[in-house]
Amino acid sequence: MSAAGDPLDALPAAVLADILGRVADSGDIAASRLASRALLSASYLCPRVRICAADRARRRREGGGGTLPFRTSSGNVATLLGSRLRSLELDAADGQGSPDDAMWVEEGEFDEADDLHLTSREAVTAWAGTDAGPVLREVEIADYWPQACWRKAEALPLISHFCLNLVRLGLRNAWLSVDGLKEMLNLTHLTLEFIRLDDENLDRLNECFPCLHTLNLIGVGGPKIHLPQLKTCRWEVSNVPQSLAIHAPNMVFLDLKCVRPGMLILDAPSLSTLKLTIEKLGAAVGVDGLVSLRNLSIESLDLNSLLPIFIENQAIKTLELELPHSAKQYVLIEEVNHPDYLLRMLAGISEVKLTPRFSCELIRCLALCRDTQFQSCLKKLLIHMPPLVSACELLPLFKICTPSCEVTVLFHTDSTDGIHEVAMSAWKTKFPEIRWQWGTWD
Repeated sequence: MSAAGDPLDALPAAVLADILGRVADSGDIAASRLASRALLSASYLCPRVRICAADRARRRREGGGGTLPFRTSSGNVATLLGSRLRSLELDAADGQGSPDDAMWVEEGEFDEADDLHLTSREAVTAWAGTDAGPVLREVEIADYWPQACWRKAEALPLISHFCLNLVRLGLRNAWLSVDGLKEMLNLTHLTLEFIRLDDENLDRLNECFPCLHTLNLIGVGGPKIHLPQLKTCRWEVSNVPQSLAIHAPNMVFLDLKCVRPGMLILDAPSLSTLKLTIEKLGAAVGVDGLVSLRNLSIESLDLNSLLPIFIENQAIKTLELELPHSAKQYVLIEEVNHPDYLLRMLAGISEVKLTPRFSCELIRCLALCRDTQFQSCLKKLLIHMPPLVSACELLPLFKICTPSCEVTVLFHTDSTDGIHEVAMSAWKTKFPEIRWQWGTWD
C-alpha cells in the first residue's frame, strides 16, 4: 500500500462497521464518512446506532449539522442501514425532563410540542416500519417526560408488531398503552423505567413476555408478576398495592423495593439472592417457597417482622442490614424487641455486613445487651465505626464472633489515628484469635 493510500483500506468493511457501531452516535458516524472512503462504505453496514437529542443540540450550537427534526433522523438512519441494523438507542431525555420523586409534572408544565415524543405511533413507525424493524435485536428509548407524560403512546404494541426478533427492550419516561400488544417470544430482557403502564394488574405483561429472563420495572406499579422463565428481577413498585406477588420458579436474583403491601407473596423456589427495601410488612406474608435463599439484604425499620420471617426459617449464609435514610437516632432500639435477640440473629449467619447507618445504631444498642453466651457460626463480619465511639462499646458484638472469624472494621475518616491505635490494640488483646482487618469510610 502506498504512503498516500488510506490506511483504513486494509481493514475489512465488516471490521470497520463494527468499530463504527461501538462509536454508536449517529453524528459521529456521519462525520467519519468525510474522513475516509473506507469509513463511508463501512457506515452503511453499521450494526449499532445511538441518536441523542442533547448531542444534536450541542452540534447545532457549535455550528454543526443536525437541522433535521430529531424524530425524523431515527427513521432516516433505520432506512439507510435497513436489514444491517441490530441495535438502536434513542435518547431524548439526557437526564432532563425525567420524573424524580413525583410521577407527573405540575399542571401547566406540559410541553405541547411532539418533536421529542419518541414513543408515539408516528415516531416508532418511522424506524420500526423499515427493513430494520424485523431484524433489530436491541432497542432502547428514553422519551422526553414533559411531552410524553400526558400522551398515551402506542410504542409497545407497535414494537411487538414490527420487531419480531427483538431480544432486549428498554423504555423510559412514558405513558404506554398495551392495547393490541402481541406476544414477543424472543424477548428475554425488558426494562420499563418511570412508566405509567395501562396494565393495572400486569396481566398483559405476563401474557405477552413469557420468555423473559431479566425484568427491570423501575417506578412501575402492579400487584403480580408471573413469569416462568424469569431469572433476575428488579422491581421498584410505584404504587401501594393491597397485595404484591411474584411467581417465578426459575428466578435466582430479586431486588424488590416497595412501601406497605398488605399481602406479600414470594413464590420463588430457586431464589438465592434477595435485596428487600420495604417500609412496613403487611399482615399476610407467604415466603414458604424460598427454599434456596442464601444471600439476603434488608433495608427497613420493620425488623421485628422481617427478621423472624426471612432469617429464623431460612438457611441464610450472607446478610446485609441497612436503615432508611429517614431513620432517626435510637430508632433501632425502639424497633427491635431486644438487642440480645438481634445479636442472636447475627450469630446464626456465616457472613454479616453492617452498613454505616446500621452500624451506628447497632453500637448504641450494644450497651443494653446482657446475654452473649450462645453458639455462633459467624465467620466474617464487616462493621463501620463512627467517630467518638470507644473500643469497649463494640465488645458485645465481637463476643459472638467465632475464634476463626474475620472481622473488618472501617473507621470514620473524622476519627484520629490515636483512636484507631487504641481501639485496635484493645480488640487484639481481648480477642487474639480473631483475624482483624482495618480500613476507613467517609
